[in-house]
Amino acid sequence: MPTHRRPAPGGHRRLARLRSHRLLPIALGLALLGVGGALGPSVVDTVAGGSPGRPVIQLASVPKDTPEQGLVYDGLIAAKAGALCAGSYEVDDITCTHGPDMAPVGLSVRHDVAPVTAKAPEPVPPVRESSVPSDAEIARDEGGSALTADAPALIPDAAPGQADFLMGPHDVACEGDGRNGKRVQVLYLHDADTKSRYTDFVGSIRNWSAGVDQIFDQSAGETGGSRHIRFVTTPQCNVDVSEVQLPVGSLKSFTGSIKALTKLGYNRTDRKYLMFADTNVYCGIATYVADNRKGLGNRNNGGPSYGRVDAGCWSTVMAAHELTDSLGATLTGSPNATGAGGCLDEYDLLCGADRAGRPVREACPPKHENRLDCGHDDYFSTNPKPGSYLDRNWNIADSEFLLRSDGGDDIPDVPGAPAPSAEPPATHSATPTPSRSATPTPTGPVPTGGIENGGGDAPPSAGVTPTTPPPTTATPTPTPDDTPPPTQTLAAKATKPPAEEQTAAAVQAVLEVRDATSSSVRLTWSAASDTATYQVSVDGAPIATTKATRARLIGLKPDATYQVTVKSGPAYTAKSAAVTAPAARPAQNSWFTLTNGLTGGAADLYAARSADGTPITLGETDDDAQQQWQLVPASGGQYTLVSRATGKCVVPRNGAKVAGQPLVQGSCAPSAGGLWTLQASDFGFTLRLGDLVAGVGDQRFGAHRVLALQNGNGQRHQSWTAVPD
Repeated sequence: MPTHRRPAPGGHRRLARLRSHRLLPIALGLALLGVGGALGPSVVDTVAGGSPGRPVIQLASVPKDTPEQGLVYDGLIAAKAGALCAGSYEVDDITCTHGPDMAPVGLSVRHDVAPVTAKAPEPVPPVRESSVPSDAEIARDEGGSALTADAPALIPDAAPGQADFLMGPHDVACEGDGRNGKRVQVLYLHDADTKSRYTDFVGSIRNWSAGVDQIFDQSAGETGGSRHIRFVTTPQCNVDVSEVQLPVGSLKSFTGSIKALTKLGYNRTDRKYLMFADTNVYCGIATYVADNRKGLGNRNNGGPSYGRVDAGCWSTVMAAHELTDSLGATLTGSPNATGAGGCLDEYDLLCGADRAGRPVREACPPKHENRLDCGHDDYFSTNPKPGSYLDRNWNIADSEFLLRSDGGDDIPDVPGAPAPSAEPPATHSATPTPSRSATPTPTGPVPTGGIENGGGDAPPSAGVTPTTPPPTTATPTPTPDDTPPPTQTLAAKATKPPAEEQTAAAVQAVLEVRDATSSSVRLTWSAASDTATYQVSVDGAPIATTKATRARLIGLKPDATYQVTVKSGPAYTAKSAAVTAPAARPAQNSWFTLTNGLTGGAADLYAARSADGTPITLGETDDDAQQQWQLVPASGGQYTLVSRATGKCVVPRNGAKVAGQPLVQGSCAPSAGGLWTLQASDFGFTLRLGDLVAGVGDQRFGAHRVLALQNGNGQRHQSWTAVPD
């Protein structure tokens, strides 16, 4: 039996102990780790209503801070017995936290870990450009096919054929477009008065995130399954690590960082936020919801939830620990629960002595220290025993923030763990974020002098994204969990070839069209075979060949109908109509996301930085405040374009209204040169400074293209549409 340290004065939940990292070939940058803490019995009461085996815990008070150990309780409220967060701390009315985790052995909250990968190139401040990129170049950034003057581009999903996902070159799972649906979004955070070290650590954060995925999949393998983290990923199949600058002082407390992120729009209900905070306040801390109900309706199966690891503890194990907590491993009422957020079975990622003061027992070998749920009976099992606690209560292996497949890669070596079973293949069906819907504005030209409202410069009616147009012919195809998709689905059966060309193995070809915006639709078609190649045509013109069976069409005209055909050999042809939504136009003094007429990406204030000169880039649409803008009337039917994140405006660099000048953040004063007009275009509208338009530029700031003033040439990347907040 291991020797556990005697509780010392303080207020934390777990004792420090050594951890083995034998299981993680991915570099962690750490030699010895442990999750631990000192706990003080003076802050814990055992109240009536419990039993000797499962006492009811009440926190009598919030412990005194011990900053050098990362035990900071600012903003946390000790939950009373009977409260939703009983045994833990309240963050708000419905959100709980087990409290801060103490620094592992071998790490110190006050001493930063070193990077474990090479530094990424530092972003280069943009300068005036001499050329305008083509639509085809920008489409290729997204992984799309070559695009011509009249044809759209196809962006296939990373996974070929009917595969749910693909394990990318950096050991993370790529699924769908990398953004839609329930996902874990990784953030690098720093205060406005702290120099960004994003380029120093972005590779390391991706490395540690891949290690988290490995912990989950190896743990699933013990019960015959497989689980991968459903990260937000880039088109290159990397974990998308977003840099976010927070106002000064926001990282001094966990609740402060959550409030700052919420204000910036990082509070999506389909996101778990895994935060790498560049400061030295905590080791780690996370939120969860006190909901043990079985099934996907459990509130831990949604968001937002927040797991934070600070720079002294950046590592795979601490990131996995906080993410596991935020997925809902509440451990309240489970067979080996302590009653205070921990569990008694050693060894696993979450178990150990805590403030409840109950003795732990060695149920698994020390090599299990970096895996989930020793015994697979408290919070994680891909194959719970019928009638067991995890069969009747919330099991984080069921979370829609995880991807699953048919089988694991481990042989059980845990005493009492169920033997691997032939778990049937399971297809993941996460619920996409519904499009914001409202009434479309009338179509028609927008005068150069202002936004359309009957031909004058007066304010327009609120322009908003309409719902998906109803299909002309439709055969609904159920999603894998037999629930209807949130938007209407167009599905057309294929025209079968003559009988003599058919074989017994012929596949019924079905093409679905869904998730229509003003410039794109999503395509899904049935597989002709495991090795089939498909030719995709639009209005009779071939645009791409792919092995995928899911893709996105971009570069479409708003409020238009296209005939899409997918062929594979002589016996497979699927056809369907793709109907795009009308282009929405902004209403003055209302917040909206400015989306690109080619890619659907958003005009983005890089990292929500507050400094003048911060570039405006083309980012993936995330609906956060750095992508939200407002048109404020100025003189002569012109408008300033104001950022919701900072209150500053989009202007040409140095106020120079010349072709090629990058667009940056600056003053809203007329002298800064940011007085815009809008004009209708075939793909939405153009933003104009005199005779110049805002388009997607040739140069990049980090990984993102910078927006620039350009001579208008009718390319799709020079058009925009407005999606209201």
